[in-house]
Amino acid sequence: MKPSEKPLWKKSMLQTLNLGDIRDYLYEISENGDPFGYDRDESGYYQDYKELFDELSAGACRLFEALQEWDIRENWDDMAVALLGSTQKVLGFDVIEEDYYGMLNPDCEDYAVEEAVKRIERLPKRDMIRIFRTVMTTLVLFYDIKAAHDCLTSIVEELDNRGAILTNKNNEINRLYEDLTGKNGEIFDSIIEQIPQRMWIE
Repeated sequence: MKPSEKPLWKKSMLQTLNLGDIRDYLYEISENGDPFGYDRDESGYYQDYKELFDELSAGACRLFEALQEWDIRENWDDMAVALLGSTQKVLGFDVIEEDYYGMLNPDCEDYAVEEAVKRIERLPKRDMIRIFRTVMTTLVLFYDIKAAHDCLTSIVEELDNRGAILTNKNNEINRLYEDLTGKNGEIFDSIIEQIPQRMWIE
């Protein structure tokens, strides 16, 4: 299992709108499972959650294939900009005034949105609605799969780390026990058994 390279909580969702980035994330998710449910050479707690990884892998593969359509690739950036571009502002910080300010003219910030809208308006109405629907559906499905994958990989990593710590502690206890007891292990055990239980509490 490969840990998620860029979990959603580490960056704004608006930074993952690029179609190329979404494809990379989907490929990463698909590689952490098998869409057909075949066994993988994995150890640790991954095996306990393998079915969930396989389910996410299958969903990622289907979504990746859907993004290969020409009209989606051709219009993706325009529609992402037209839908969400106006929510991004370029800010600077004035040290003297101790406040933020807009670095760009509002007309410049809106220029990309206006140009994207012009290109979208050239599409036939039916195609425009269909592609918009596909873009929005893809974003919702992507964030759903990505969030589930990030949570699942984090859970498995945490369980593996805790399991490794417990194993190391258990090995250390066994080693110390052997060092203390040696050949007289039975005598040591009998002494321990004779100690009153209240002494362990105290």
